[in-house]
Amino acid sequence: MDKPEASSSAVGILPPGQSVKSRFLLKWALVALPLGYLWFRLVDNLRLEWSSNPQYSYSLVVPFLVIGLLLRRWLHAANQNQVSSAGNPWLTVLLCGALAFLYLPTRLIEAATPEWRPVQWLLAFETVGLTLYAIYLAGGKKWLRQFAFPVLFFLVAVPWPTLIEAPIIQGLSRMNAALVVVVLSFLNVPAIQHGNVIEVSMGFVGINDACSGIRSFQSSLMISLFLGEFYLFNWRRRILLVPVSFALAMLLNLCRASLLTWITAKKGIAAIAEYHDEAGLTILLVCTALLWSAAWLLNRRHTPADVRQPASPGGGAPPTANGEVMLCRLKRLGLILIVWLVAVESGVELWYRIRESHLKPGPDWSVNFSTNNPTFKPLSLTEEEHELLRFDDGQKGQWRGPDGTLWQAFYFDWKPGRIAGYLAKRHTPDICMTAIGLKMVSGPELTVLDVNGVKLPMRHYVFDSSEGALQVYHCHWEAGEGRDTYTADESSRFNLIRGVWAGRGNQGQKVLEIIITGSNDPKAAGQELADELDKLVKVGK
Repeated sequence: MDKPEASSSAVGILPPGQSVKSRFLLKWALVALPLGYLWFRLVDNLRLEWSSNPQYSYSLVVPFLVIGLLLRRWLHAANQNQVSSAGNPWLTVLLCGALAFLYLPTRLIEAATPEWRPVQWLLAFETVGLTLYAIYLAGGKKWLRQFAFPVLFFLVAVPWPTLIEAPIIQGLSRMNAALVVVVLSFLNVPAIQHGNVIEVSMGFVGINDACSGIRSFQSSLMISLFLGEFYLFNWRRRILLVPVSFALAMLLNLCRASLLTWITAKKGIAAIAEYHDEAGLTILLVCTALLWSAAWLLNRRHTPADVRQPASPGGGAPPTANGEVMLCRLKRLGLILIVWLVAVESGVELWYRIRESHLKPGPDWSVNFSTNNPTFKPLSLTEEEHELLRFDDGQKGQWRGPDGTLWQAFYFDWKPGRIAGYLAKRHTPDICMTAIGLKMVSGPELTVLDVNGVKLPMRHYVFDSSEGALQVYHCHWEAGEGRDTYTADESSRFNLIRGVWAGRGNQGQKVLEIIITGSNDPKAAGQELADELDKLVKVGK
């Protein structure tokens, strides 16, 4: 009789069952602290893509949907015995250890190149994997089965790797443009397809203005997976819902693109801005309503796969026999993660502070378009360009060279800050020029030019167009970078890893792009470019 009394006095006035629950919650909170930090780092990395890339704007609601699905699963399991003892297989422990260790190189690279999508996926896998392992320790296989899908559902918000996304974007955009031309032909509206651009009598319509299709493709996947989990469908019904969502999204997107192009053909290019947002919102609401209706019809004769008979009250509490083991494992996992994360974050911050202390910002320069040239014509930056690039300073203009060639120049400047490197690296000629139907003949070829004391890395591309060859020169300049740190292909793995040694790229970025039309001699165009840059580039205030 003495032992129960001693146990009771050790926990105060709480009964033994309540003591186990309290300690369970406290030690779960201990492991929730490092996991919460990992989720914060992941969301903080992805939010720039979500807020600046329209293709992933739907992802802003995904964290809230994840929370809603977790609460739904929790309520669904409240009256069921959903806790089992968690084993301790070495394979699971080793996998957890590997995920935790990988956070060190992931965080080191992510600090310098947060926009690199393989690193974003690594960070997502590490965060999701460690969260699932903590759930497994807390409630065993039954908890893991209950909460795995809501946690994994977050992965729909992670941007697809470029090697996968780029072909899909180009394929869907061209297919959408081709179908729009067919639809317009039935409406007796003449239209010609140029890659992702449609030419009508009133001008050119970029298929991006009417939604490329990739946003519908990705958001419909997200909605179909959400509805399948919301109704607790079995895997067959969930798989069936995915192609239904794709078909609806692509059909409605075709309707939207055809409508906007038809309006352009009748009222002009300016009319797109008047109807673009309303058409997009209408399509989104109609698509969601139809998908929800399809899921509701599938649910009418469906019994959730996870329904079980309710257990006795109090079944949700950890069994006393296994509770102590689970609490110890959770506590051990939480403490290890806290120590490891503190060590990693401290080491990463120390590394970059040491590396960046040796960087010299370099000369301050800008572009000064010559108004003395009678052929110079300033071009206004569109609202879409402001929204996509979010630059601090931007200019655009065109003029004629002495030999009759047409010159177009784009200049964008980002002040020091994390978003500078993120946005400056996103749009390159090999992506943007091919999107409007141009064929890249060669490039990029890197030449570092010394212009008024400024080292400018000019990457040269040649594109084939209906007006002849286009000589495209793209310069992405980073403050503090030396000549030997630039590579021809900015997306190369070496250049991304190089950022770990060079620094975080937060000291300011500039992009200067020049397109020369009518010059078929790359060497002559390069010499003319060097002469023109001496006039354009202004050093100092």
